[in-house]
Amino acid sequence: MLTKEERLAREIADALSDTEALPIYTGFAYKYKEEFLRKILQRVLSIPQDQIRKTRGALFTYLIKQHGNQGGSRD
Repeated sequence: MLTKEERLAREIADALSDTEALPIYTGFAYKYKEEFLRKILQRVLSIPQDQIRKTRGALFTYLIKQHGNQGGSRD
């Protein structure tokens, strides 16, 4: 049985077509609030693919690291 955080991480990985980074997303799900992660995910998914330099997963990770200290942490 998956935890709530593991389900969220899998949902993020599937949405970003980046299942290889599932362990990273799982770490994010335990560290950050679900609302914060979903907000960043929606932002990443709203950007056209041709405007993304690397991958959606890389952009998601970058944005989490940039904005994570602005109230997204569970601490």
